[in-house]
Amino acid sequence: MPAAATDALEAMERMASTGFNYGRQTRKEVLWYLPTPKLGLFYLDDGRTLIVVDVVDARRLRELP
Repeated sequence: MPAAATDALEAMERMASTGFNYGRQTRKEVLWYLPTPKLGLFYLDDGRTLIVVDVVDARRLRELP
């Protein structure tokens, strides 16, 4: 899945460069979730830094976070 990892990296870099959060808040209200075509990214956003906490196979999620 190298192409999927590249897509995920590019999505995070795009968010960082624009300064705009494209994800949506999860039920935990601390984490954000951003789906890419194959991978889903869980990350923290403190307004200055994006920190990826977990990467999941988005196609296998039973429920949206």
